[in-house]
Amino acid sequence: MKQIIFILLITLNILTFTKEIPQRAISASQFTTEILLSIGAQKQMIGTAFLDDQILPSLKKSYDEIPVISKRAPSKEYFYSLNPDFLTGWKSITTPKYLGPLSELEENGIEVYIPNSQNTNKIEDIYVDILEYGKIFGLEANAQKVVDKMKKDLKDVANDKIKNPPVVFAYDSGVSTPMVVGNSGIGNTIITMAGGNNIFKNLKGGFPLGSWEDIIANNPKYIIVIDYGDQSYESKIKFLKEDSPIKDLDAVKNNRFIKVGLSDMSSGVRVANTIKYLHSYFIQK
Repeated sequence: MKQIIFILLITLNILTFTKEIPQRAISASQFTTEILLSIGAQKQMIGTAFLDDQILPSLKKSYDEIPVISKRAPSKEYFYSLNPDFLTGWKSITTPKYLGPLSELEENGIEVYIPNSQNTNKIEDIYVDILEYGKIFGLEANAQKVVDKMKKDLKDVANDKIKNPPVVFAYDSGVSTPMVVGNSGIGNTIITMAGGNNIFKNLKGGFPLGSWEDIIANNPKYIIVIDYGDQSYESKIKFLKEDSPIKDLDAVKNNRFIKVGLSDMSSGVRVANTIKYLHSYFIQK
C-alpha cells in the first residue's frame, strides 16, 4: 500500500511540473513569428504583432490565417482578453511599459519564452532557439529540419570562399551621424559569413553610431541599406547620393547598394538566406 501511494505521489509530482503544449500562442516580433510558422506551429497561434516588413513569401499563407493583434505592442488589456497561454517575441515586450514583467505574466498562467538569440552574434544560438521552440510546441522533428537546412546552406557558402573580402558599409539610418551595423548583433556575423569585411566590425553594439569620416577613409565597395519603418529604401538612397558626406564615393556613384529588410538582419530563419544573398554580391570581381 505504501509503495502504491509513493508511486502515486511521484506521478502527481510529474504532472504538476509538466508544461502543456501551447494552443493559444502570441508572437510579438517578426523573427519569432517566422520561426514558429517555419516549424508548423500556426494552428497553435492566436495572434502576431511587430511586423517589420513583408513576411517571407513561403510563410504568407500560414501567416494570413492568424490575426494580427497589433502593428506594434498590443495593450495589456487586449492581450489578456484573448486568453493566451504562451508569449514570445522581443525582450522589451515583457516590461512594465508593455505586457508586464515575466513574473506577472507567469503568475497569470502564461508561459513565456524570450529567445536568447535576439541579443547574440552567434548563429549557433539561433539553432538553439529554433530547437527549443520545437520542444515547446511538440514539433521537434520540424524544428530539426529547419536547422539542418540552414546548416546546409551555410556550409555551401563556406565552401565558396572569397579570397579578398570586400569592404562593406551597412547603413541603417541617420543624417548627421550614421547608424551602422556593429559587432554585438547578428548583422556583423551575417556580413562576415557572407564574405564581407564590415567597416564597423569592432564597434560595440548591434546598431551603434558610426562616423561618415570612417566610411570615407575605408572606401567601401558595397553599401548595405536596411529597409524598414517610415523612411523608405528609396529615400535613403536619395540622401546617400545627393546630400550625404559620402556622395562622392565610388560605391555611391556606381550604385553598389544592396537592399535588405530589417528582418533579414534579425536572428531568425532568414539568416542563412541573407548570407547566401549577400555572398552572391561579395563574390563578384
